[in-house]
Amino acid sequence: MKKIICLSHDPGGYDVVSPIALEMLSLGWPVQFYCIGPSAHLNPGQASTFEHVVEIIENEIAANDLSLVITGTSWGSDAEIRIIARCKKENIKTMSILDYWTNYISRFKASNSAQVYPDYYIVMDELAKREAIQEGVPEEILYALGQPGLDKFIRNRITAAPPAGNKILFLSQPLSYLYGDSLGYTEQQVLNDCLAIFSSHKQYDFHIKFHPKETPHIPQAYIQEAVQLDGNLNGLIPNYDYVISMNSMGLLHAALQGKCAISYQPNLAMPDVCISNKLGLSELITSFDWLKHRISNLNNKEQKSIEKSVDSYIWMDGHSTERIVSFIRGVI
Repeated sequence: MKKIICLSHDPGGYDVVSPIALEMLSLGWPVQFYCIGPSAHLNPGQASTFEHVVEIIENEIAANDLSLVITGTSWGSDAEIRIIARCKKENIKTMSILDYWTNYISRFKASNSAQVYPDYYIVMDELAKREAIQEGVPEEILYALGQPGLDKFIRNRITAAPPAGNKILFLSQPLSYLYGDSLGYTEQQVLNDCLAIFSSHKQYDFHIKFHPKETPHIPQAYIQEAVQLDGNLNGLIPNYDYVISMNSMGLLHAALQGKCAISYQPNLAMPDVCISNKLGLSELITSFDWLKHRISNLNNKEQKSIEKSVDSYIWMDGHSTERIVSFIRGVI
């Protein structure tokens, strides 16, 4: 078997590529896994640079010993797109695994505005496939096979129960980097609203987890306002009772762990892309007054149940990793 190279740049890409790489390695396949950009901080042992990965790929192409390149997807970086384009010139098969239900086309827009698609575009479910087709992604490259990063949450999911404590985790997202204020809000407004409300609810511990791709001056601006957390999100959520964000995948992680998940998107001016809201697993709040009232009654709301969604989406079986690896076996 010729080599398979796996690559991730963004944290979301790492979440879906890492389980695939590890599963293939456990099977004894000739796999090399590289983490560049922000994902390098998540797995220093696999950390590399774009230039180094390109050099390795060129060497494998020259040796005629490369069968497939698997990537995550990113925003604000075209590293994966450039590698896909290079491989396609040499007829090396390419596969990209999507981690979230949005921006199906823009993830593959090169710096010259050309669309550079992989041979196999793996999406989470039929919902994502339909939305991708509606955006204009070629249907023939789309495969709805699951979301490997969710497997561990599905297998260990917890039946929702009323929160027993008073710990609040706020997950920031650098949305204004992508959208400006076109969503109707910015992450700074959302965080400021939360801080204003919780300042009068001292019974709650309000902590902030900033996104790895946020510019350093953003966390610095809030260093006196609340406790800021480092570390892997997956290790943080179990320590909290409530999780508040905008449309973060972390809200779905929280719901699957039995936490109360709140999606605060004030003055939302675009279609809601928050998957946990679409599944009915988090509560969408679109005004400051509504959030203020909700915080005043945090313990008086029935938890969302995940059981109604168990059979609705392919990734809810907790076997996305095995399914995608089986698919890979058939294309190499």
